[in-house]
Amino acid sequence: MEAKIITIFGATGNQGGSVARSLLKNPAFQVRGITRNPESDASKSLIAQGAEMVQANGLSPDEMRAAFRGSWGVFLNINSDDKLFTSPENPNEFDMGKIIVDAAASEKVQHFVFSSGPPCTEMTNGKVSMKAMDMKYKTEQYIRSLGVFKSVLPLGPGWFLENFLSKEVAPVFGGFPWFPNEEGRRVFSTPHWGGKEDVPWLSISDDFGDIVQGALLDPETWNGHFIHGLSDIRSFKELTEDFQEVTSREATWSPIEPSWEAFQTHGIHELEDVKLMFGFTQVTGGKYFGETTELHTASKLKKATAVALGYPEDKHGLVTVKEWFAARFGNAAWCKENGVIEQN
Repeated sequence: MEAKIITIFGATGNQGGSVARSLLKNPAFQVRGITRNPESDASKSLIAQGAEMVQANGLSPDEMRAAFRGSWGVFLNINSDDKLFTSPENPNEFDMGKIIVDAAASEKVQHFVFSSGPPCTEMTNGKVSMKAMDMKYKTEQYIRSLGVFKSVLPLGPGWFLENFLSKEVAPVFGGFPWFPNEEGRRVFSTPHWGGKEDVPWLSISDDFGDIVQGALLDPETWNGHFIHGLSDIRSFKELTEDFQEVTSREATWSPIEPSWEAFQTHGIHELEDVKLMFGFTQVTGGKYFGETTELHTASKLKKATAVALGYPEDKHGLVTVKEWFAARFGNAAWCKENGVIEQN
């Protein structure tokens, strides 16, 4: 049987790269990555793994149609932090999304996976307006409205666990997990999440690509279902407790109060959306995906991929927060040798 071409817009990014690496393990699929720079190290790495990489700009209808030609499925994630979208004189995220979607439709792509988000402004009655979420939701609705795809598979990625690997970001959240305070404790400082404090954590490297592949293994079954892209559900307090248990390093969660508005962005543009995310989840009672967070769907999709790829049974499940920290921070000698974490 001829392999089905899955074309990935943003194949060298975190989300697209994870999807590409997962699909490249399955001979039933052929991966075609779209990038602005096919000579980048990330592009060359995917080529070495068997992907085809094509150069195309998301604002060029002709280039996008050529990139999608012959594709059975598409994965699309648009980088909301692209500097292109910061100027009101330039096209916005929806403008780019519409060009990409129209190109896929004209090339008769059958299955469309889209990294989306809930209608932030609508759900909070205007109290919180998170442009990135609203743009993604608007694009999702446009994809659905065309009625030309056999399946439309929107999904929302949770909070990337990989963010904890960055020393640069850690001080914004109190230093956790890198920098202990004067008492030797690693403090994770955030506003409350809202609702039951069910924070959706996602390992991009371990699970995201497999979740997407699981949906593409049976796309019409999941048509129209908003997929919660996550690996585990843990409150901020539980997460620090998990870290402490597997690393034997003291850690605690310190809530920023009285509300999300007290979170400091330190003038960093990308953190503005993080602040608004806390506002959105507090106002909606923790409904980051627009509805009550659930793990069942992601678990089912991960298992479907694991079975298709012949993983051993102990690899059929999603990675827990505890497992993620244990793998990356649990061995003190390894961590010290590789500079992964400061020691007490």
